[in-house]
Amino acid sequence: MRDFRRSGPVILMRLTDYEATLLESLVEQFCGLLEADAEVPDAGDSFARWQSELSADEPLDRSDPVIVRLFPDAYPEDPIGSAEFRRLTQARQRTERLGQAEIVMSALRDCDAGKHPVQVRLIDLQGWLKTLTAVRLSLAVRLGINTSEDAEDLDQLPETDPKAYVYRVYEWVAYLTENLIGLA
Repeated sequence: MRDFRRSGPVILMRLTDYEATLLESLVEQFCGLLEADAEVPDAGDSFARWQSELSADEPLDRSDPVIVRLFPDAYPEDPIGSAEFRRLTQARQRTERLGQAEIVMSALRDCDAGKHPVQVRLIDLQGWLKTLTAVRLSLAVRLGINTSEDAEDLDQLPETDPKAYVYRVYEWVAYLTENLIGLA
């Protein structure tokens, strides 16, 4: 990481080639989690898409703790009500998250693996922040971070432990987020 600076309606973020590739990989993996198994009707037919969304079975793997954390039960004491809430809202939430992630991916592709600064347009900043937060939340779930003590324990791991590397990535995503917020 070299620097962040604001230039008018754009935040310029300098990433090394490794950092740009890593962030792109993290966002791609996040998108992979959100992609449903079901076929999506043609985007030009809004009614068919809406009908498909409302009649589809659960499109995401609820056995994955990341999915459960990203889409928590609206009614924890009412599994039927929670399932119905997901049926009515999850497709739109997934579409919005994937659209926000695509904004990030587009800017990362434009930086040409760190050869140019990543340009974060202020108009897209909310999408960036939501995507980075979701990526960080996904990493937290995979690392088992539920409390500040869990994070402190991971911070004490020897560098040779694979979890230590993932924890450093988790912290780095927080660093990116904080710097973007600071320049907003």
